[in-house]
Amino acid sequence: MSIEEEQTPEQEQGESSEEIRRVEEPVKVSQPGLKEIPALAIKVLVNPVDFYQNMPKSGGLIDPLIFMVVLATVAGVLSAVLSFIGLGAAGAMAGGLIAIVLVPIFVVIFGFIGAAIVYVIWKMMGSQEDFETAFRCIAYTAAIAPVTALLNLIPYLGSLVSALWPMALLAIASIHVHRRSVQASWAVFGVIGVIFALMSVSGENASRQMMSGLEGLEEILKLQRQ
Repeated sequence: MSIEEEQTPEQEQGESSEEIRRVEEPVKVSQPGLKEIPALAIKVLVNPVDFYQNMPKSGGLIDPLIFMVVLATVAGVLSAVLSFIGLGAAGAMAGGLIAIVLVPIFVVIFGFIGAAIVYVIWKMMGSQEDFETAFRCIAYTAAIAPVTALLNLIPYLGSLVSALWPMALLAIASIHVHRRSVQASWAVFGVIGVIFALMSVSGENASRQMMSGLEGLEEILKLQRQ
């Protein structure tokens, strides 16, 4: 015959208090902070498929927005430093220093505009995800900004990579986050990437021709003064 042990009133009260504490204690949700930004950026660069497969679709806009601002600011600082030591394009240092100040404003503006555009594109492709998910997908493409700042040292290469790489990441996000087909995702964002690449290369070519013309005009003026 089994004998049940009776609990004292003090034990019952202690257990009840512990249960109440467990119910009332808020659930702690870990959010990525500044310390996690380098690891996140590396993961986007090295293994974007795994990153987007495991990317949270919700959790607020602040963290991805901070990610964008930090990575774009790093790219601006890097461009300024490279120009200072004679490796950047003419005027890149001044542009980089200005970007350090203005980049938070422009990142916020163009981040939301870009997210709205890809949100519409994904809706047209049949995605059921909301705007926050679209914003997160495009925000983490900023991981490439410091890399493209280095690649800009090579004529036209930086322009090409800056146009094509983000579109490749968005195609991957389209497949693994929005669950769109591989063919449709690469076709849509591939075409957009090619268009951006042509525009970027044409813009760089026009800029280089303008700089060359200005340098030639400066030489002519120097000869006239002599």
